[in-house]
Amino acid sequence: MEKILKAAGVRWEISDLYDGAGDARMEEDLQLAVQKAEGFYAQFYGKIAADDLERATLLAAITQLEEIYGQVMRPEIYAFLAFSANTADDGGKALYAKCQELMARVQNRVLFFELEVQKIAPQKFVALFGETESDRYRHYLEGVRLLQPFTLSEKEEQVINKKDLAGKNAFVNFFDEYTASFTWEMAVDGETKILTGEEMRNLLRRPEPEVRASAKRAYDGRYGENAIIFCNVFNAVVKDHALEMEMRGYHSPIMPAHMRNRIDPEIVDTMMQVTTAHNSLAQEYYTLKAKLINMPKLRGCDLLAPVSRKREPVPFSEGRRLVLEAFNDFSPELAGFARQMFEKKWIDAEVRRHKRGGAYCHGALPGHHPYILMSYNDDIDQVYTLAHELGHAVHDFYAGRKQTLFNYHPPLVAAETASVFAEMLLTRKLLHEVQERELRLVILTGVLEDFFATIHTQNYYTRFEWEAHRAGAKERLSAEQLCDLWTQQRGAMYGDTVDFLPEQKWYWAAIPHFIHTRFYCYAYTFGALLVLSLFKRYEEEGHSFVPRYVRLLEAGGSQAPEDLTRQMGFDIRQPGFWEGGFAVMEKLLHELQALA
Repeated sequence: MEKILKAAGVRWEISDLYDGAGDARMEEDLQLAVQKAEGFYAQFYGKIAADDLERATLLAAITQLEEIYGQVMRPEIYAFLAFSANTADDGGKALYAKCQELMARVQNRVLFFELEVQKIAPQKFVALFGETESDRYRHYLEGVRLLQPFTLSEKEEQVINKKDLAGKNAFVNFFDEYTASFTWEMAVDGETKILTGEEMRNLLRRPEPEVRASAKRAYDGRYGENAIIFCNVFNAVVKDHALEMEMRGYHSPIMPAHMRNRIDPEIVDTMMQVTTAHNSLAQEYYTLKAKLINMPKLRGCDLLAPVSRKREPVPFSEGRRLVLEAFNDFSPELAGFARQMFEKKWIDAEVRRHKRGGAYCHGALPGHHPYILMSYNDDIDQVYTLAHELGHAVHDFYAGRKQTLFNYHPPLVAAETASVFAEMLLTRKLLHEVQERELRLVILTGVLEDFFATIHTQNYYTRFEWEAHRAGAKERLSAEQLCDLWTQQRGAMYGDTVDFLPEQKWYWAAIPHFIHTRFYCYAYTFGALLVLSLFKRYEEEGHSFVPRYVRLLEAGGSQAPEDLTRQMGFDIRQPGFWEGGFAVMEKLLHELQALA
């Protein structure tokens, strides 16, 4: 039985990139990218900012630059995937480090291009557009020019790129490798087992209260036991960010994230304020959940506790069926993209040691398919994770058929659109198929908890990160200070509806987004609330909505989020837009209350 559980043998096939770490083509591609970067410098240096710059010259430079990045990114993609699949492999670590080093070398040689784009006179810049081929890059180039006030000299930018290899990038790699090495010894079902992080997190969904408490104490406690390490890593990342903000002249630590997302700070502030104002919705739910699981009050280890013992294992094959059928009900074409991910072995779902924790979809190049990494634990919640990551993959496929590299990736706030929408498609299918009260309770609680985690929890994560960066720019933060900041923001969400275990004060150290990408988390809140509005529109319009949704995904990163949402009939500057998402959640909560 064990062999068919936990997605045993479901490993990705990445030989369509290279045959292995020793593939000679990888070294050839890396060196060719460096050579092309040198040729690019020789051909275009000083010509982009010239008064006589012509549209054809600019287009030639952009297309060559995309080719260069594609050349150097391909080996880096392979190295990253191999490192994620086995963080303990020294050869893989060395290869990934080499690829990162050569990427920095290429970036340093070609960064003059964006510096010169910033120097083009405004009237000249406008005159460079007006035909389809040049207009497709307008959004990208306008984004480059927005950074002009915060861009340093070419030499300073080169120094930063090199410094990052031994600075923040090294801390990211260390964090991933170190946390992936964690295992826990736990007594489960009368047997002592060695468990990975994913398996430990899965224990929080067990029906036995004592198992959940033991798992949560052990999991979060491990980060507390390593407080010296995680406190130093966190402080190093925060200080690095603060120094760069000072050098570049940003007036707040979150400002680069807003510019990266091409979104006005006022929109994000409105979204976060509306979300905080609806913390009472989460508190109402968790009060109800305590009654559903016959507890006077929830503990922090009970947030994911099952409301029913009717939680049959869901093998990977069954999860695949559910997701593909849910997608097919919406669009056979969309389901076809997802089906390829299974058939061509572009998913790594097996649970094993030294595999990077969490889940991701990696779609780096528009001319190449994405890959999915996750650890599938035979649970309905993992089916939702599978749907989420396949939603990302579908987004990559649609954007890839319309966009080139510089317009391919949507900003983070739009990047979660297809993934959360995919979860809603799965929910719709399950609620249509399941009539039994107890199973509907399981589905509704799962959906609501997912939205509270994606919207409210990520909101307080962002507030914690903001406070930590604000304070950490002035002084090194102690572990106690970080724990206090964490519990303050957590308390604002849950109020007095949940009693957290002492070990849970360390959970800030387990959040990889704080280390990988500054202020990533609010993108989840944005994406989930946007999807609730989109899905409401789909249920109103039916299949006539599908082509408009596909065009949204095909846009990739070619438009600003506000422009994309305006085309869908939404005004994200208005609090009422964000209120609409909570109205949908409130409706789901009322349905749950009626069942309960």
